[in-house]
Amino acid sequence: MLKNGKFGCAVWGCGWVASGHINAYLKNPYCQVVALGSRRLESIQAKQAEFGVETRAYTDFQQLLDDDEIDIISLCTPNNQHAEETIRALAAGKHVFVDKPIAILEEDIPRLIATTEAAKTHTQVGFVQRFNPRVLLQKKLVQEGELGRVFMVNADYWFGRERKGWMKHQAQTGCAFILGGCHSVDMARFVLGSDIRRVSAQGIMVGDYYEYPPVQTAQVQFDNGAIGVFTCSLVGTNPFTTNLTLLGENGTIVNDKFFLKRFEGQKDYFTLDTGASKSGDVYSHPFPALVNQFVQCIQEDRESPNNIRSAVNAHLACIGIQKSAENGGKAVTIGEQCLMLDA
Repeated sequence: MLKNGKFGCAVWGCGWVASGHINAYLKNPYCQVVALGSRRLESIQAKQAEFGVETRAYTDFQQLLDDDEIDIISLCTPNNQHAEETIRALAAGKHVFVDKPIAILEEDIPRLIATTEAAKTHTQVGFVQRFNPRVLLQKKLVQEGELGRVFMVNADYWFGRERKGWMKHQAQTGCAFILGGCHSVDMARFVLGSDIRRVSAQGIMVGDYYEYPPVQTAQVQFDNGAIGVFTCSLVGTNPFTTNLTLLGENGTIVNDKFFLKRFEGQKDYFTLDTGASKSGDVYSHPFPALVNQFVQCIQEDRESPNNIRSAVNAHLACIGIQKSAENGGKAVTIGEQCLMLDA
């Protein structure tokens, strides 16, 4: 820690999502943003101007890792860089807040797990939906048995817009579900409290902006026997949408609408406003809550409940969706660290 009792924080990658991380660090009383990094100095300067901060500027990742005053690093680079950068940052003794995804390749998952288990520092993953008030209420009701046995879980991620730069390219992105739909995949397994065990998927090309199919759907099976359908669309004319539907023996939840057996005589859903943001802008995402939790875990030297290990199943499910879609919809079984395609 720095002499003033604050953690030295750095953000590597100064694109759109970096603003959410920087803003969160600036709001935490135990954090000080001491460095920003990017391959382009102009990107760093733009973030410094945006937040009115003076920081060290690094265009070389290793130089940033060598800075002894940096305790926590946020990784906000293109998807295909996250796994290697996380491994290098942990090896350098840094605490790592990696934005989703943690990896886009199946073979990187075992490497990440091995590195995090050997590290003396801690990790956090940017699955912001876990801090959405609506999602937390849904999870609470499921945990308390309000719905009884939940047998169907459907989740959607729809956010149609032209994402600039690297997000157009499959080699840097992975697929639609890895880029954006992973939020809803993780949200579903987080609320249900059960891992995803099997997926069967397909995708279609819509428009010519993306190099890869920007629309994907998947049938899924959970460890606890529930089934469901996941959809992801990066195109179309729609507002930012992250639907979650849960059907149980004693009740049903559709986003912020509830129909519960305990309320005798209920004729239709009732709506409960949780105050959850419905915007896709990074400033509306609960990054401050993620940073606050991460800092507290570091202070108490304990693992974050939202660490890399907790995010593995959702990522394998997304990679499995891509693998199934590329193989004509053949089912993919999800292991602890690997995927198995049906013969």
